[in-house]
Amino acid sequence: MTFLEVALVLLICSTVGSMVRIVIGPTVWDRLLGLGLSASKITLAVIITAVSVPESYLLDLALVLSILGFLVTVLLARYIERRGMV
Repeated sequence: MTFLEVALVLLICSTVGSMVRIVIGPTVWDRLLGLGLSASKITLAVIITAVSVPESYLLDLALVLSILGFLVTVLLARYIERRGMV
């Protein structure tokens, strides 16, 4: 196995761990933290894949994923903080 494959396997394992945090998190804030962490790890996995495969669209996909992950985290945090009022 190459270094990039090992890095992807470790990222997948840690993403599964943060998904577990989403499912069993005792508070809503723990679940939100797990969601943001999962989004950033998935983005990193796409970036590592883009390095190993010379396709330029994967970097665009990583950029879109990172922006969406950030926006979802911020908007959900504001929604929860205001107790459901938009």
